[in-house]
Amino acid sequence: MRHLPIRLLAGGAALAATAAGAAVLMPVTPAEAARVEATCANSADDAKTLQAAIDSSHEGDEIVIKGPCLINATISLLDRRTYRGDAKAGAVLKQADGANLPAVLASEGWVKNTDTSGETVRVERLTIDGNRDNNKGTVGLLLRSWNTRVYDVDIYGTPSDGIRISNPSQNGTLLKNTMVNSVISDVYIEGAAEAGLRVVDPGNSVTDWTLQRSWIGFSGTNAIESDNAAGWTFSDLHLYATPKNAIDAHRCFGTSIDNNYIEDFGAESTAKQTYYGIRCDLQGDANTTITDNRIHKFLPPPNALAELREARRQGSPPPERKYAATGPLPADVSFVYLALDAVNYGAGHAAVTGNTILGHGTKQETGMLLNKGDGDGKSMSVVTGGNLIDAIGVPRKAGSGVRLTRGW
Repeated sequence: MRHLPIRLLAGGAALAATAAGAAVLMPVTPAEAARVEATCANSADDAKTLQAAIDSSHEGDEIVIKGPCLINATISLLDRRTYRGDAKAGAVLKQADGANLPAVLASEGWVKNTDTSGETVRVERLTIDGNRDNNKGTVGLLLRSWNTRVYDVDIYGTPSDGIRISNPSQNGTLLKNTMVNSVISDVYIEGAAEAGLRVVDPGNSVTDWTLQRSWIGFSGTNAIESDNAAGWTFSDLHLYATPKNAIDAHRCFGTSIDNNYIEDFGAESTAKQTYYGIRCDLQGDANTTITDNRIHKFLPPPNALAELREARRQGSPPPERKYAATGPLPADVSFVYLALDAVNYGAGHAAVTGNTILGHGTKQETGMLLNKGDGDGKSMSVVTGGNLIDAIGVPRKAGSGVRLTRGW
């Protein structure tokens, strides 16, 4: 468990003499947190204005951003501070044309290539516009701090991932500690050129986060792509217009994937490829639960993203999202609605209950795939009661080494 540093101050204000003449340490009143305002002018100096306000702040301060802001340099987020937009519709941070930044906002430790994570960063009530049409390779919000909170943030049109949580720093330095106990909630990620949310963790540092009550649509690859899903909770999400996999979670260990609405997946439909609604490979020694998810393979119209981007440009509400519940699926493409397709070591344990899966009635579709894979895993034990699988050519497929039970 991480502990915040405690500083003991000795001095006239901290010491009091007892009747016996002994000195005892008295509580010290902490310095009052300040509100630091950063007001942009929609100009080339906005990034300097924001960074100067952040750099002049102190631990515990709240940096309030007033937009619109034109961003031509990555904004480095110092630890133990809150970053809040004055109003989400007004505090819009838009990447400047041709800036091609690695990220619009990024944790200080990622920028400065530290080997320990930052801590206690809070980002809320602002909008990040990645300006995808005029830039390359930019992440909207790049996090590398534990005990982080992200609330009520819109991120759209990023040239790379919408949100990335990264163990490696900017130059590839890996963490020597963990980056845990964080929450991302009530965010809207739309039109990222790559993943909506991506976890990059070649080690074992980015665990025990929660992503909840959020919307991820029109991503360029996966809606959610995680190298390390250990201890994570993915809940109450609406994932739609996804070219590849809706939830692609690796190293599931005490993971919860619960109450999500997956509208579609595999929209790119490349021949001889397999696409997943929910995909999870298991670690041994801990249980994973996949419950109460609603997984579909609707067919959104091909011009939906263009219509949405035009609405954004005009500042009008998003158009009605139309889709077809039925229709022919492309040939030579496989769709798996829910998969536990490997056990990485030991014995894997999971409960897969209360999910509803609705397909198109073809042999290209598998409702539930359970397979311990060819790795070091010895077995997989799965409770699979109470799932509804309709109009699927292969309702359930279980490989050798998988033990199915209805539970108790």
